[in-house]
Amino acid sequence: MALSRVRLHPLHSVIAAAFGLGLVLSSSLVIGADDGEPPLVPEEKPEATPSGVAAFKNRLHEWGLTGSLRGAYWSSNRRLDDEQSISDASVWLKLDRKMMKNWGIFVEGYLNSEDPFGYRKNTNRFREAYIEGRVSDWDFRLGKQIIAWGRADRFNPTDNLTPRDFTLLAPETDEDRFGSVAAKASWNWNASTSLTTVWLPVFRPHVLTFPSQPGVSIDHNIPDSYRQWAVKLDQSGKAVDWSVSYFDGFDLTPDISPGDSIGRLINLRHNRTRVIGADAATTLGSFRLATELAYTRTADSDDNDPNIKNSFWYGIVGIERTFPDDLTINSQLFARRVDHYSNPEDIANPVVHLFAVQNAILNNQYDKQQFGVTFRVSKKWLNETLEGEVAGSLLLSRAGYLIRPKLAYAWSDSIKLIGGVEYFGGSDKTSYGRQEKNHGVFAEFRYYF
Repeated sequence: MALSRVRLHPLHSVIAAAFGLGLVLSSSLVIGADDGEPPLVPEEKPEATPSGVAAFKNRLHEWGLTGSLRGAYWSSNRRLDDEQSISDASVWLKLDRKMMKNWGIFVEGYLNSEDPFGYRKNTNRFREAYIEGRVSDWDFRLGKQIIAWGRADRFNPTDNLTPRDFTLLAPETDEDRFGSVAAKASWNWNASTSLTTVWLPVFRPHVLTFPSQPGVSIDHNIPDSYRQWAVKLDQSGKAVDWSVSYFDGFDLTPDISPGDSIGRLINLRHNRTRVIGADAATTLGSFRLATELAYTRTADSDDNDPNIKNSFWYGIVGIERTFPDDLTINSQLFARRVDHYSNPEDIANPVVHLFAVQNAILNNQYDKQQFGVTFRVSKKWLNETLEGEVAGSLLLSRAGYLIRPKLAYAWSDSIKLIGGVEYFGGSDKTSYGRQEKNHGVFAEFRYYF
C-alpha cells in the first residue's frame, strides 16, 4: 500500500526543536569540585541544589512534562516488503498535569522518522490528548484516548475500541497503540465495582499494510459515523476480578473485496460489528489465572458474502507464575471458532476466490477452528536494571509462529538500551507466515528527560 508523506504541523516543529535541545542537554557535563579542607567539626550540609541538565529536567517535571529521545536500527520494517537496514529516530513527549482539584490534562505524542536524513517514512501522531476529572462518584474523560479492555496477557478478545499502528517500529509492547476521540464516564458504584460507558464519535482503524502490486490500487473507505458506543461492568480489587462488556461499532480490521471484475482495485471496508465479552482473573499464591471470552457478530452473520468475515468466538485462558528471584513465566491457550464456516478455496470464480482467501487469512478465518499457545518468560538481574524476555505465539492447527527475544538495560535513570529479534515463520495461509520476510533484529538507544 502506498504511504503518503505527512506535512509538519507547527506543533511538530516545536517537537523537533525539543529533540535538538535534548541532544545538546544530553551531551552537557556538570562538573563539581571541593577545594577546601574539611572542617574539624562535622557540619550538617544542606542538600545540593540541582544544576545544569538536572535542574532543567526538574523544572520540566514540575510542569508535568516528560519525554524521551530515541535512535534505533532495524534490519527490516513491518510493511511486508523487502526494505532493509533502517535507521529510526523519534522524540516522544508527554504532558500529565493537574489543572485544578480533581481535574487534569494528559497529552502524549511523537514525531518519528524511519530515515532521519531522507524522506522514507515520517509519522507524526498524538497518541492521546484528553481532559479528565472526578465529580462525586463519577470519573470523566473527554478527548483522544486509548481504551484497552481485557485481563489476558497481550492477547485480548474484548480489546475492540481503539486501534494500533502495526507498521510502527517500536520495541516495547503496546507502544503501537493510539487513541480515538471518545467520551468516557465511569460510575464508581463502590470501592471495587464500576460501570463505564463510552461514546466514540470518530472512527479510527488499525494501521495495516498490504504488499504493493504493479497496476493494483487500494480504495480504503473509513466510516464517517458517530454511532459507536460501549459499556462495561467491572469489579477490581477483590479475590476475583471480572468484567462483562458490550461494544457496538465498526471493525478495526477491514474486510477485503474486489473493486472490479479483474482484481485491479482492492476495496477495504470497515463493517459494523457487535461484541459481547467477559473476562476474569484471580491470584492463588504466586500464580495468576486469567481468562477472556468474546463473541463477535459481524455484518455477514449468515455467511452470504465471502468478502466479509463471519461471526466468531474468540477465547483465551492462561496461567502466570512469579518466582522470588524476579522470574516470571506466562503461558496461554487461545482458540477461535468461525460460525457458518465455508472453505474459501471452494469458490470457483478466480477473482472472488483470491479476495476471499486473503480476507480469511487477514481475519484468522481460513480454517473453521484455530488453536494456539502464547508464552512469555521474563527475568531481571543487576538490581532490576537488566531485563530479559522471550515471548512468542504458536498456531497449533496450522503452522505459524512468532518468537521475540528482547533485552533491556537501564544504564542510568536517563539512558536505556534495548535490543532484540523478531522472527516470523510458517504457512503462507497464516498472518505469521506472511510476515516471514520482515523478521530481523533491532537495537534502540533512549534518553529520558
